[in-house]
Amino acid sequence: MRLIRTRKVFFHLLITVLILCWIVPAGAGLPAEFVKEKMDAIKKILDDPGLKDRKKARIEFVMNIVDTMIDWEETTKRALGIHWRKRTPQEKEEFTNLFKELLKRTYSEKFDLYTGQEIIFDSEKAEEDYAFLKSKIIDKKKGETITVDFRLLKNGDRWLIYDISIEGISVLNNYRVQFDEIIASSSYEELVKKMKDKLKKEQKS
Repeated sequence: MRLIRTRKVFFHLLITVLILCWIVPAGAGLPAEFVKEKMDAIKKILDDPGLKDRKKARIEFVMNIVDTMIDWEETTKRALGIHWRKRTPQEKEEFTNLFKELLKRTYSEKFDLYTGQEIIFDSEKAEEDYAFLKSKIIDKKKGETITVDFRLLKNGDRWLIYDISIEGISVLNNYRVQFDEIIASSSYEELVKKMKDKLKKEQKS
């Protein structure tokens, strides 16, 4: 199922980015500082020797931080696109929770991806409630450089991530395409069913 492959791309990349060493120059704006603060907190948990043999606790602690980094409703709204407007308040809440839970359950164990890479802050563009961060991943062992862009929205006094682009490819747009295809070929209800079936499978594994 292409939907499953899309989720793999999103969370594999997200977890990889989150556990990298984030280097931000002095004088960077609040959005960059927010991302760095959260990433530092995640790395502290993953580096804690007291949690090495407490896998479930480590996952729970990290996911609690991830929850404070992502605007799940905004991400879901943009991923569902035009189909979001057609949903009832109850359907919107259900889909947001389902989307969030599937991502967290499926990829919450991929914390062994850090092998010494660094993520370097390049620039920041912030306008009122919107921010765009440009950065790059440096993998000295492989001699590779990958561009990573963050899009954030201000929610109250917090900045929250709603999309990540890798090498210019928006993960959010990938979801939107997959959701559109499933709904167009069957229905919104079928999309929800596929996601629920996947969640049940993940819960049993």
